[in-house]
Amino acid sequence: MKIKKVYIGGWFQRTTLHLTEVWDVFKYGKSELDFPKKELESIRKLVGIQDVTRENGKLEYVRVVAAGGIEYRMYEDGLIILEKEITVLSKDIEVIKSYYDNRLSKALSLIFSKGAPVPKELANIQTILPYILTVEGATKLDVQKLYKDFKQEIYSTLKTQNVEVYRGAGLIVINNLKDQELTREIIESQIFFREFKTQLHRYLAIHRVIWEKIARIKERGYIVGTEVDAYRSELSDIQKTVDLIGARINQMGVYIRTRQKITDVQNIDTYLNPLFQFKFETLQDTQEYIKYLWDMTKQYLASALESFTEIQNKSTKNSIASLQVITTIGVVAAILGYLGRDAWPKFTAIGVFYFILLLLMTGFLNWAISRAYRSKRYRIGGSVIVKNIK
Repeated sequence: MKIKKVYIGGWFQRTTLHLTEVWDVFKYGKSELDFPKKELESIRKLVGIQDVTRENGKLEYVRVVAAGGIEYRMYEDGLIILEKEITVLSKDIEVIKSYYDNRLSKALSLIFSKGAPVPKELANIQTILPYILTVEGATKLDVQKLYKDFKQEIYSTLKTQNVEVYRGAGLIVINNLKDQELTREIIESQIFFREFKTQLHRYLAIHRVIWEKIARIKERGYIVGTEVDAYRSELSDIQKTVDLIGARINQMGVYIRTRQKITDVQNIDTYLNPLFQFKFETLQDTQEYIKYLWDMTKQYLASALESFTEIQNKSTKNSIASLQVITTIGVVAAILGYLGRDAWPKFTAIGVFYFILLLLMTGFLNWAISRAYRSKRYRIGGSVIVKNIK
């Protein structure tokens, strides 16, 4: 058995505009954004570029030759494919993975660090990359040993004519496929499918976490007025995450259609085509399902925010009403006290003292009444006052 190359890759929504930003930094060390010149140079140094070109194919891409014998392509839709010739398998795999994790990912994060933030639920996620190996002349025993060395299991096998494709959770082996262009197209499809599905699964997991957070707040039954601001602030933070992720989910359908059009015109043999074609429909169905779940999450969050807004408004209204009562009483008392006077009052030290004392008593009374209202329990969803906290 001869192991020829190892491939890894990733995908996140990007456009030709992002590709231009990468090209400007990698090729010329410049950016339209306000990055310091030293920072741009540090990015180029980090990725260790030996050669970079911008090329056209079915999609436009930037091709980079980097130090350590690593070559990769960044496509305009955000797909990134790295490859390396194999000399020592374990060493080369570590080299390409380290480059992706510690150099290329960091460089791209810096380039795209401006603009809409990445939700904290998606930040610092350790991506598990599937390794794809191309081999020649491998027997079944050779492949089984390879998977054993990787501590992986083979869970599906496609055999047709002289070509074999073995798939596991973290390893894909393509045996005896000598057409390099076809090999690349198949690898791109596999990584796109895997990454797309992984992102949707991640959004499903985040949906469950967010739903539980909202449920714990919304389904408390009752809440003390003094807690309203804190819970409403927490719900507002959740809303930012929901809006950002919702936008990313809605974008994903465009990329499915683009990749499907590319695959439809590929010169893929009919015996391999079914392995990849059916997945586009599956991805579309899964994306629609996640969109539906996310819409439900938005509605659930909106109802929770509405409940807390009503409670906050009611508490504020009660506080204003109490202040109006206190002010009215003070004004009426002052008027009644001076109706019988036939001369302007004289300023005395005791009079000033009583005036200050009156202000303090008024402020204290207003604070006490406001606190009393804020210490009431409110029914979440109905904004109904239940009783005072004891």
